[in-house]
Amino acid sequence: MRIKILLVIFLGLVISAAAQTYHIDWYVIGSGGGHSQSSNYQVDGTIGQLIVGHSSSPSYQIDAGFWTGVTTGQSGCIYVIGDANNSSTFTGLDVTYSVRFFKGGPHPVYSCECTSGNTWYVSGDVNGSCTFTGLDITYMVRYFKGGPAAIPCPDCPPAGFLAPHPIPEP
Repeated sequence: MRIKILLVIFLGLVISAAAQTYHIDWYVIGSGGGHSQSSNYQVDGTIGQLIVGHSSSPSYQIDAGFWTGVTTGQSGCIYVIGDANNSSTFTGLDVTYSVRFFKGGPHPVYSCECTSGNTWYVSGDVNGSCTFTGLDITYMVRYFKGGPAAIPCPDCPPAGFLAPHPIPEP
């Protein structure tokens, strides 16, 4: 008898839950939390937190989701520092793409006018020299071996997405 009562209650709950209308914009909920930071920025996350949304202060804003990024509110070139292959992330594949470019391979997809009349591949400049050269490849390799973070050209820092800094293992 108890089992029948529990079964009826369970079925009632299932039917009432099925009658609800649910909508999750991005279909993503964070499965991990923690602390991420660079020398200038810090973000804390929580397990079970929705990975969508917009937060801002007078000087900064952050949009969480599949295409996350920090913006500075400036106009200008929107790029990820180090993202030579325009995949929206700075990875080892960008090192390979850059080497291929300097050996006669395809040009980086993204270029921007940085300073009036000067258009170049700004996302490839990771050492802050305001040029994209073989020295940037050396800096990229050093970065992925635990070296200093990528530095954009100070004349045209990204107005949109910034490259994340890796979090060192404890």
